[in-house]
Amino acid sequence: MTVKNTDNSSYFLEESIQEKALSGKMPEVGFSAAEAKSVIDNTLATDVVPALNTSSYVNVKNEAEERDVILTGMKINIADQTIYQQAFNIHNKVINMLGDLWHCPEGDDYKDAGVFAGAGTMGSTEACLLAGLALKFRWRHWYSKKHGISYEEASSIKPNLIISSCYQLAWEKLFLYMDIEPRIIVASVNDFGLNPDKIADFADDKTIGVVGILGNHWGGHYDRIWDIDAAVEEINKEHGFQIGIHVDAASGGFIAPFQKDMPTWDFRLNNVLSISTSGHKYGESCPGTGWVLWRQKTGLSEFIVTTVTYMGGSSDSYNLNFSRPASGILVQYYKFLRLGLDGYGSICKQAMHHAEQLRDALKKMKYKGKNRFVILDNGDKHCLPVVSARLNPECDFAFDDIDLQHILSSHNWYVGGYKMAFEHPLTQKTMQLFHDMDKDTTMFRIVVKGNITKVLVDNLIEAFEASFEFLDKIEFKDEFDKRSLRKIHNKVVTNHC
Repeated sequence: MTVKNTDNSSYFLEESIQEKALSGKMPEVGFSAAEAKSVIDNTLATDVVPALNTSSYVNVKNEAEERDVILTGMKINIADQTIYQQAFNIHNKVINMLGDLWHCPEGDDYKDAGVFAGAGTMGSTEACLLAGLALKFRWRHWYSKKHGISYEEASSIKPNLIISSCYQLAWEKLFLYMDIEPRIIVASVNDFGLNPDKIADFADDKTIGVVGILGNHWGGHYDRIWDIDAAVEEINKEHGFQIGIHVDAASGGFIAPFQKDMPTWDFRLNNVLSISTSGHKYGESCPGTGWVLWRQKTGLSEFIVTTVTYMGGSSDSYNLNFSRPASGILVQYYKFLRLGLDGYGSICKQAMHHAEQLRDALKKMKYKGKNRFVILDNGDKHCLPVVSARLNPECDFAFDDIDLQHILSSHNWYVGGYKMAFEHPLTQKTMQLFHDMDKDTTMFRIVVKGNITKVLVDNLIEAFEASFEFLDKIEFKDEFDKRSLRKIHNKVVTNHC
């Protein structure tokens, strides 16, 4: 093996080294450690600063001790439960802490195993897929018994899942990969949510469940899980169905428990069968951390478990992924110990306060005596700490929210701007996100995370003001080519999976 072990300063990185790195081919001779790291550092240097990326919900703040925990977890394959027993005990402790937070009932399964039915996952996407599969297999057993057919015969029948048009990408993967029909209830721009009164129009005996979104990524609104539960209860009683609810709490799972006067949304509702969350969002863990909990193992998670015996001993796996580092699990445990309930409550309170400050500042911005923005989010109660808005159409701006996004980026901030549209997961047809708003209408959102401070809030407000000072001076004539403002919007990054 020929590898360069010299520790020459990367400040004097040779031109030939840079050219080899840019070639896209594996070098004949390896670089030194300093050279390899320098190539990566230089490549990433022009990316958006993560702390100023308000389009993402993913946590970007960590402590030195936390980074040590991440490195420790990288050495542990959490799939090897029988080998790394204490690491997996930490996994179970986190599951139980989440079960307590979300009021999971302590049934016979819990009493026997000493842990709630659940799993640490690679983000909330895997958690949603596992929850969807459990609902599908639960439905298949019920359907075969109801219609007097075999389980194999029921397997040839395509089930459906009811969900709002404001779903996240995880569910598109479920529909595409797991052969489930999406029954999409198109939301209203007034509340960004699933209308419980419409569930009955979409449900039948092939419906495996209803997804309630506790904090959609478009605007931070909560679906009214409590009203969805009442609607599902009535439908099941009237038709003899066994439709359940999955709560997609990717972001809200660590916010809603700490909001005052929050209506009941979790396992205290009888029809809530599973809840998923992203530990790497408001759970404050590192990227790639997710969790899913089921009400019980019997009739739910038991349908997706596989048993591994070739690692030395016997262990159950509830994951689509097998080998994976323990980092996310260990960091989640670290954060639970480090923050406690009081700490998470403080983060929630601070984030909601900073979102309110941003929202109030946007409300005060005027153009020729009119409000520059139409605020779309749900304010500062029973929602995520998110500010979502669109440019006021009464101002008749020649630019849109996506143009504003790119001008804001010149001030180092990344604010997600997008059209009020989504692609149907099966037909790929572009559809209206809201039944009462044209699909070409644009909007933007600002996700306020735990790293956002008053200093950053003030700086972002100043960035908005400076951006408008620039945009207002541009004469947007017919020959003006706005594509220069929309390079990112029109850019296809990759067609590779």
